[in-house]
Amino acid sequence: MKNIFAIIISLLIGYPVFGQNTPISFVNNERAKDTIGDFVLDWDERISEITLTSKTEFEFRSFPSRSSCLTWREYYGTWERKNDTLVFSDQYELIENDTRLKFVNKPSNNYYTLNFKTDKSSDLRNKEIVIELVYDYDSGLKSKKLDLELNDENFLIIPFNKIPDRNQLASFCYEYLLTDGDKRYGYITKSNTVNVKENELPNFAEITIIEVPKKEIVYRTTKAIVKADKLKIVSTEKTTSNLTDYNQNLAFKEDYAIENNK
Repeated sequence: MKNIFAIIISLLIGYPVFGQNTPISFVNNERAKDTIGDFVLDWDERISEITLTSKTEFEFRSFPSRSSCLTWREYYGTWERKNDTLVFSDQYELIENDTRLKFVNKPSNNYYTLNFKTDKSSDLRNKEIVIELVYDYDSGLKSKKLDLELNDENFLIIPFNKIPDRNQLASFCYEYLLTDGDKRYGYITKSNTVNVKENELPNFAEITIIEVPKKEIVYRTTKAIVKADKLKIVSTEKTTSNLTDYNQNLAFKEDYAIENNK
């Protein structure tokens, strides 16, 4: 068995510890005990493994649901030692939504009007557009694609009687080639889930395509200390952004024990 304590001491005072000793993993497999009634939820988004994969790189891993690998997450970045603290740094990119939607209800109309334009009022030379009818999941209906064309004013008129099973319609999905190599996809809906009908679709929608969506980098810093054979996260923070950040903050467990490598 490798000398675990020697590895930790070497790590903290800066001596080389890598080579045959890498990776070095700190693990906590404790699971959350959230329940609904008598049912124990198999869901825990906290980081379960912290691995120093090299002298400068790390990996965080979480297993929200042990029964579904589709939920597993990995985060990568670099680390360094500052006195008795390990500092983990990673980053991710935020991208502005590439469309904006505006809805208006016109009760007297018996057709949907979809008005497409860009935020820079550019001419939409391509008039071809694909509209997919997306139905409520519980209806069991398959979606249907329509090959349509915008008129000269970039409006799309879709009469109600041209939409099969309109009472089960959850959303429109559009596919449009803005420029060569720039194909845009999006959903037109007032529901939180595109294939669940929670609200009726308004019969007028203005779709503004953002020609060049803004991008920002969010930098995240996580600090930890190692004592004996335990690693403990002491703080985690990230830079602020002007764009909406839908990423959840990293959540950690109380502490992590170094994994024994035989």
